[in-house]
Amino acid sequence: MTHLLVIRERLIRFYQDHARIVNALFRFLLSFITFFSINQLVGYNPVLKSWYVIVAFSVVNTVLPMSVLLFLAAAYTVFHVYYVSVSLALVILLIFLIAYLIYLRFLPEHGYVILAVPILYGLHLPYLVPILLGLIGAPVAVIPMSCGVVCYYTIKCITTVIGTATEESMVLFNQAFQMIFSNKEMYLVIAVFAIVMVIVNMICSQEFHYVYETAIVAGVIVNILLILVLSFPFNIQVHVVYLLVQSVICGILAWLIQFFQLVLNYSAVEYLQFEDDEYCYYVKAVPKMNIAVGEKRVKRFNAHLLGEGRFGVSSKKAESESGQNRSEQTAKTGSGEEK
Repeated sequence: MTHLLVIRERLIRFYQDHARIVNALFRFLLSFITFFSINQLVGYNPVLKSWYVIVAFSVVNTVLPMSVLLFLAAAYTVFHVYYVSVSLALVILLIFLIAYLIYLRFLPEHGYVILAVPILYGLHLPYLVPILLGLIGAPVAVIPMSCGVVCYYTIKCITTVIGTATEESMVLFNQAFQMIFSNKEMYLVIAVFAIVMVIVNMICSQEFHYVYETAIVAGVIVNILLILVLSFPFNIQVHVVYLLVQSVICGILAWLIQFFQLVLNYSAVEYLQFEDDEYCYYVKAVPKMNIAVGEKRVKRFNAHLLGEGRFGVSSKKAESESGQNRSEQTAKTGSGEEK
């Protein structure tokens, strides 16, 4: 724990000293991962799939807000699908437009949530989204999270239709819409993610020791149980071992993120009581856990501090000899003046 606290304090200091550089680097990495993930899912256009296009878009997005990155990611996906099928590009454009209008109506500043869902699905860590949003977000964040799930399964259905299509026609348009809106797995994931997020958020609003750790454990357990229980009525195949491993890894990552954001020292809790003219206050104060990180100091020792002269002669001896020489010169000068 001590080593983690030291790393945490050093990271905080580094971020405070280089905030602008770190923010720009984070935006570049987020943009790069976003466009790279899109290429892995629907990389049909060879021009857009090239590395210099990805790097160029990522550099541009370092100075743009998150909403612009969301718009460019959607347009990037649509043009990839347009290279293969015009009708399927129209389908994915309509789905993105509906999701964007819903997201823009409620939480326009939470565009990173919509981007995080497909990216974490690509990293095989999808269950990290509801737990993290329950820890740091509000219940209304269910809306952009659900939009992100819909966008991911839309892309997944489009790739399935493209892989099985034999010709370009409006039949693909109807087939894609039917596959998207009849996808039972998508509705299951939306329901499970919403329930897990609300439960984690409700636990975090309580007042007891180790509330965040309890919320994370509860979110992992509820996520596993809900997927296992609700998958049987919908006839959805679930790999139990894969589900358990993914959920545990997501829980550990959520704890690490929460640890670096906020860690409390429950061994030093204080209870305060004071009052004013109208109220009597009972306060529970939980201090943050911090640790003093030692800084390296380099001391430079000069010759006179070490007691040695430049040629190995002690400084005191050198000073005495120089003083004696000055006194002899003064004496000679005085005798000359007398003469």
